[in-house]
Amino acid sequence: QDFFGKPAFLTVSGQLEGEIYATALGRCYTFGPTFRAENSNTSRHLAEFWMIEPEAAFFELADNMALAERFITRLLRDVLDRCVEDMQFFQERIQPGLIDALQLVLNKPFAHLSYTEA
Repeated sequence: QDFFGKPAFLTVSGQLEGEIYATALGRCYTFGPTFRAENSNTSRHLAEFWMIEPEAAFFELADNMALAERFITRLLRDVLDRCVEDMQFFQERIQPGLIDALQLVLNKPFAHLSYTEA
C-alpha cells in the first residue's frame, strides 16, 4: 500500500542499535520517532509517534518489570509535579478524574503476575 504517496524509508524502532549498545554498556535506551503504515481507521491510531525503548543486557522478567514500574512511577510523578496546569486542563476538558486516577497508580503497588497467571 502506498501510505505516504512517495517512496519512504522510515524506522519503526531503534531496537537493533539499542541491543548492540546494551551488550557493551549493560543498559541504554533509544528515544525517537517511530513510523507505522498500518491500515487503521480509528481516532486513536497514529502513523508517527515518539517512543522510548530501554535495552538491558542479562535482565530477567522480574528485572524488566521493576524497570518499567520505576519508569512509569517517575514519569507520573514528574508530570503531576511539573505540569499542574496542563493536567488540570486535561481533567477539565478531556477526562474528569484523571489526576485522581494517576495518583491511584502512584499510591497502589503494581500487580506482578507470572506468564501462567496472566
